Amino acid sequence: MNYIVLDTEFSQPQPKLYNPNSRFRPDPVSPFEIIEIGAVRVSEDLKITSVFSRLIKPAIYRRLSPIVIRKTGIRLQDLKSGDDFRKVIADFQEFCGSDYILCTWSTNDIRILKKNCIYHKLPYDWIERYYDIQSICTKILGLPKSQAVGLKNALNAFNIEIDGKLHRALDDALHTVKLFIKVFNEDIKEQIKIKGNE
Repeated sequence: MNYIVLDTEFSQPQPKLYNPNSRFRPDPVSPFEIIEIGAVRVSEDLKITSVFSRLIKPAIYRRLSPIVIRKTGIRLQDLKSGDDFRKVIADFQEFCGSDYILCTWSTNDIRILKKNCIYHKLPYDWIERYYDIQSICTKILGLPKSQAVGLKNALNAFNIEIDGKLHRALDDALHTVKLFIKVFNEDIKEQIKIKGNE
């Protein structure tokens, strides 16, 4: 089985805080629109075997909020060369292969990916089995679940150097892989195996 460590960046309606006259409203099916997917395929012996990085042309929110631009550095002109969501998801599923489990930093990426699939009328059963790396790092650091550690703080806590740009999908996935490898043990392997067979 391969571990597919996934991260997404997403857009949302521009908050009224920045533009009180904005007519943008969250889409009821998909309040957040994925604009970038980054993923790393990791073998069972914890070797990186391949990476996936794609920008997605927006279909729900045609403008990017200042928050998204500031955090990610992604601009609307960058997304114009991206593919549509359906094409990227088809390519991503091919990248995942047939024997895998998704691994993410928190459950947000999974929830948002599922809602984006629903919006685009795509099946999402392939998303259901996943492992939350943030939760195990939070537990190892002795923090309560209500104080889940952020990616940057986790990297610092585990003395892992930040290499690249946080809040870009592939870089965040690569950083998450480093944490995954750092904390990986036989118990985690067994937990993932159980999830993969559910």
